[in-house]
Amino acid sequence: MIGAMFFDLRLTRLLACLALLWMFSQAALARADEAFKVESANTQLDESVYFFNAVFAVGLPDYIVRAVEQGFDLPLVLEIEVHRERNLWFDERVIYIRQQYRLSYHSLLDEYSLLNVNAGMRSYFSSLEKAIAHLSVILQYPAVDRNALMAAESYSIRCRIGVDDSHIPLPLKSSSLWKNDWDLRSEWFEWQLQP
Repeated sequence: MIGAMFFDLRLTRLLACLALLWMFSQAALARADEAFKVESANTQLDESVYFFNAVFAVGLPDYIVRAVEQGFDLPLVLEIEVHRERNLWFDERVIYIRQQYRLSYHSLLDEYSLLNVNAGMRSYFSSLEKAIAHLSVILQYPAVDRNALMAAESYSIRCRIGVDDSHIPLPLKSSSLWKNDWDLRSEWFEWQLQP
């Protein structure tokens, strides 16, 4: 009888510990998912070009901040897709834009830089917060030429931002000293492309 009660107590404690571990892991996953979020996004038509505007919430996890501060470049990517809507089949992706960035820390200068890889332009910032704030707002990015779209069709556009895990430096991917959860991206944010 006493042995059965002792076993039940141990089982109850084990289940409580497992429940706590599960809750902590879910909280960690939720924080990782919130590293990047699209707060708002839209397009504005000016003559024949749709200009893309967006505001992102960027909160880099501590292990990524440490990696950047230790001299590793952080590759980031903004993806924009335009889909032609079809009734009887899957929507067709007609435009794909992959805007790449590299966030770096320069210890000798004690400053951060954000390289726009596509344009080859680099901006310098006195703090990580200022570099992230610069990345968090995109205004008047020429995204879509109206002439590339068919007039009688309906289109949707969507975007997301996050770490470009295909360009993570090899030491960060393979080392046991770093967390290997580098696949951090926002959810897709979608809206209709107005003619």
